[in-house]
Parts: sequence; C-alpha cells; structure tokens
Amino acid sequence: MKVKTIILEGDTGYIATISREEKSIVCHIADKNGNSVKIHLVSPDDRDDQYSMSQCIQYQLDGCRGTNSMIHSYFRFIELFAD
Repeated sequence: MKVKTIILEGDTGYIATISREEKSIVCHIADKNGNSVKIHLVSPDDRDDQYSMSQCIQYQLDGCRGTNSMIHSYFRFIELFAD
C-alpha cells in the first residue's frame, strides 16, 4: 500500500498538500483563497530535509513557530512518503 497524497488544513485556513512525485516529496501550501504560497521539495531519503519541511508546514498552518512536538506531528505525515 502507498500513500499518494495527504491534505492538511491548519487553524490559519492555509492548506498543505503533501505528495510523492518521482524522486521528491512535494508540499504545496495554499492560502484561504487557494493561491499558492509556497512549494517545498525534499529528498525522500534525507530526514533533515524532511524535518525542515515539517517546520515550514507547521509555521504556515499553525501561524506560529512551533514546539518540537508540534513540528513532529507534521513530520509523521511526511515520513509516510519517505524511503
């Protein structure tokens, strides 16, 4: 079984769409109106890169700099796409 796409919506109303595309984990972040705010690509075998992506997603969706546990909540979703 493979997870193809995960869509997360934060308290800010921003939406993160995380997917695996060929050799990258891709995250598209959109605002409340659906306008693209950020696109983030990371390697599926680089945990540091994946954690950095988690920090970006957490900040955009929660609207504040998060604690380690807040960031780890997003990191768990990204791990589903990792090698």
